[in-house]
Amino acid sequence: MKRLLRGIFYAFGPRARRVVRRLAYAPVDLFLVFRHGGRPTYNGLPLPLPGEIFTGGGDFLENGLIFKEHFQKLGALKPQESVLDIGSGLGRMAIPLTDFLVAPAEYHGFDVVASAVADCQGRITSRFPHFHFRHVSLVNDLYTLEGASADHFVFPYADDQFDFAWATSVFTHMERAEVQNYLREARRVLKPGGRFLATFFLTDYEALSSARGGAYEFSVQRGEDWYMSWEVKGANVGFTPKNVQQWAREAGWSEARIYFGRWSGRSGETTDFQDIVVFS
Repeated sequence: MKRLLRGIFYAFGPRARRVVRRLAYAPVDLFLVFRHGGRPTYNGLPLPLPGEIFTGGGDFLENGLIFKEHFQKLGALKPQESVLDIGSGLGRMAIPLTDFLVAPAEYHGFDVVASAVADCQGRITSRFPHFHFRHVSLVNDLYTLEGASADHFVFPYADDQFDFAWATSVFTHMERAEVQNYLREARRVLKPGGRFLATFFLTDYEALSSARGGAYEFSVQRGEDWYMSWEVKGANVGFTPKNVQQWAREAGWSEARIYFGRWSGRSGETTDFQDIVVFS
């Protein structure tokens, strides 16, 4: 059923998907506002309602707080370090960091959805001026049909500018040439000793076998890469661990530590829903 609903949802265009989600979640949004006497908040910041969220599932704040912990435990993030959020969305990762990062440390985030960037600027930057958000015009058939290709995009930041960076639920929606470029660009903008945490769907044999017939089955193969949809390439994309580690070496990373996720139903210890790779 979940796969069927996802397929129907992907049949709409990017803007239409956001409208459909707003309508579908309208009762939930009204209930939350009624229960809290307004929007739920964190650190004095109003949180997006479920119908407004266009990326990821689960609880918006809970997921952000979980990754705040991952950033510290897996990526050794410190309060005084400047960070880059690749695919900042509606501030899922930014909002929990507003009571962690200490100025003059800076947060910078960019996203392809202009309305999300404007929302974060009004919601977050107005209260925390060391948090900066930028719109970049790049095409991705899951989120926007306008813009340049991400496989040649140059991050709008200086060399060696950041201590730590992340891309959560970003590479799961990009094709290999785009991911390879982002690995190179993340390496360029990070200082020596910098760390980069990214989530993936790592499609090794065990993951593909465990996921078969489930909600996260990758049934479309193009070369060595796996997709969930023929029509919407950005819907969900999977790469082999071997390829990701090879791309890391080619981009100049000395290490790529893998923490497997539970998305496929694989056996053994898992860390989060998606697979996490920490590049250093």
